[in-house]
Amino acid sequence: MLGRTRLAAVAIGCIALLMQLGQIGNHTKSPRYHLLAGACILLMMAILVISYRRARTYRWDLIALPPLIVVGASGLLDPVSGVALALAVTVPLSLYGPLWVWAVRIATALVAFPAGVAVSPMSMDRRMDWNSATVLGVLPQLLLMGVTMRGIYAALLRQARMTQREAVLARTGRRLLGAQTVAEIREVARQAAEELVALSPGTVLLVLRRSADADGILTVANQAGVPAALRGARLAAGAPLDQLVDGVREWRSEELDDGRIVAVGGRRSVPDDVLAAFGNLSHQVLLAETSRVTHEELDHRANHDHLTRLPTRAKFFRALAEAVDRGEPGTIALLNIDLDDFKQVNDVHGHAAGDELLVQVADRINAAGGPGAMAGRFGGDEFGLLLTGVSGPAEAEHVAQRLCARLVAPVPLSGATVGVGASIGVALSMPGQTAGDLARSADIAMYSAKARGKSRVEMFAEAVHGEVARLRTLEDQLPYAVERGEITVAFQPWADAATGAWTGVEALFQWRHRGIHLIDCRELLALAERTGTLSRITRYVLRQIAAGLTGLPGVRVGLNIGAHQLLDADFTDNVLDTLDECGFPPDRLIVEIIESEHLDDPAARDQLHRLTDRGVRVALDDFGTGYVSLSALRAFPIHRLKVDGAFLAGDPGALDLVLSMGRLLDTETIVLGVHEPAQLDRVRRLGADAAQGDAVAGLLTGEELRAAWTRMAAA
Repeated sequence: MLGRTRLAAVAIGCIALLMQLGQIGNHTKSPRYHLLAGACILLMMAILVISYRRARTYRWDLIALPPLIVVGASGLLDPVSGVALALAVTVPLSLYGPLWVWAVRIATALVAFPAGVAVSPMSMDRRMDWNSATVLGVLPQLLLMGVTMRGIYAALLRQARMTQREAVLARTGRRLLGAQTVAEIREVARQAAEELVALSPGTVLLVLRRSADADGILTVANQAGVPAALRGARLAAGAPLDQLVDGVREWRSEELDDGRIVAVGGRRSVPDDVLAAFGNLSHQVLLAETSRVTHEELDHRANHDHLTRLPTRAKFFRALAEAVDRGEPGTIALLNIDLDDFKQVNDVHGHAAGDELLVQVADRINAAGGPGAMAGRFGGDEFGLLLTGVSGPAEAEHVAQRLCARLVAPVPLSGATVGVGASIGVALSMPGQTAGDLARSADIAMYSAKARGKSRVEMFAEAVHGEVARLRTLEDQLPYAVERGEITVAFQPWADAATGAWTGVEALFQWRHRGIHLIDCRELLALAERTGTLSRITRYVLRQIAAGLTGLPGVRVGLNIGAHQLLDADFTDNVLDTLDECGFPPDRLIVEIIESEHLDDPAARDQLHRLTDRGVRVALDDFGTGYVSLSALRAFPIHRLKVDGAFLAGDPGALDLVLSMGRLLDTETIVLGVHEPAQLDRVRRLGADAAQGDAVAGLLTGEELRAAWTRMAAA
């Protein structure tokens, strides 16, 4: 609004001056004087335009404007019209500058107009004295116009500054929402206070803190509008604030909820709207600080152990991941620390003593890490220590050995002195390694140290711990293998030993791991048992079998299961429900079980009987190499014995003995690992029912199996 008002005033003033250019021609003056008068009017127009463009006036115009008005007015046909020149200049310029500059400009204009008439007293054909009633009677009008415009300017300026203050507060509010620390909040507040002070000339701000002691000393915590050196200045309780800032006599203050005092001072009385702006800023800052402190407290509680105050596992591993991603390989070390004999302390001295011990252990781990290290508690008596910027394995091992020695030292508690040690595994980051890989390596090294004795440090080495690391990696990633499509199913047919015709297939599921390559069926079964994913994988494989045998009605399929699965009360229901879901007849499925002591368990027998009641057949896999009692063989509903191929290369009588066991039990017998025609002929001569191996067929996909089976049927 102020800008638009200034633009309108300048435009009207320039138009008025242009109109007066046409009135130049006083007959008492020479043509050169007329040109000079015109130049003066044009200069007055230039002053108006420059003042508008720069949004300010210059003190030199206090000297320049009076003679310009005098010369310009004296060159007009009617010098009394010079009042228009004075009005055209002084009224627009009343919208700029301090009050005293405006007052001087108005006073000089009131003098310049009569002076112009005095220089050219002839108005048209009559004489006009400068002190005549006509001339002097115009002066009050000139003064009134200047005062009115100055009043308008004061109101518009107050409104503009109020709008600007509101804009500062709104912008500050947005910045405070994004501030991450209390220090950042206070810096945003200081900058906003400086802006508010600039919008309120002559105003200063002090933020004071009162000491907690009885003296009540006030200390300057923040300031605006005064030198930064004033921060930290002290003032006795009850002493006037003008002792701190010279020339500021008027003070208004407000005490915030946290005890801080916001004092706003000025050379004159501080207006209410200015005080309200500083008050709003103070409350914004107080609210932002309270919110940030609360957020930090909640974040600390969520990410730090309530007992030791160390970062939790989640926060620790976020820092580990960031360090591994940013650091150079070989410069990041992770120490996995597990206390020895901690349970004994809890059992003997109680859980309160155990908690006290954990607090002291956390302090020792923090101290051993040194600057830049990060300690964390993973839970129970397990801790971690992250080292960054290490020079190599020797430095990491040195820190671990030093920590191990500190943890062995006796720990004085409130009720006793106890001694514990720690098994520490150390792993150093390697190229291409993730934070998870590094954590697994440190974990493996820690368990290896614990297995070799107490209070030991062990560095992870691929040559020593590689196979353990491989198994841990597989166990961690197996739960996600199904979603990734890494579990595949292949089929290997078996053939009637007498005719050579295919009579069924075995489904062999494998894990095509992206990094470790192919994991065979037997190892996958063992991994799935340890990770609790066996039932889920079995259901997935059954669906793949049903899809792979589409178009081959009546073909029976054998599926390996772990004997441990028979102890799962839900196993039978999971298998039968999945078969029903896929529309696959149960009498086409043969479950193949490796010999195990679990077969003597009554629960296992019950599971098998429930399966066979629905038509599922049971085969005992690798018969002759495991453990199973004769009573179990007779008690179990076993329909087929799968003889291990190792018997083909051993004692010739051993294979005959095993096959005779099948005849004794009245079960089918199938010999595995038949890779050569001579072996196939031997199996036929010994009276086995079927053979399986490369001499019959290798592994086939579902599509390959359907094509080959169709060709054999056609032949």
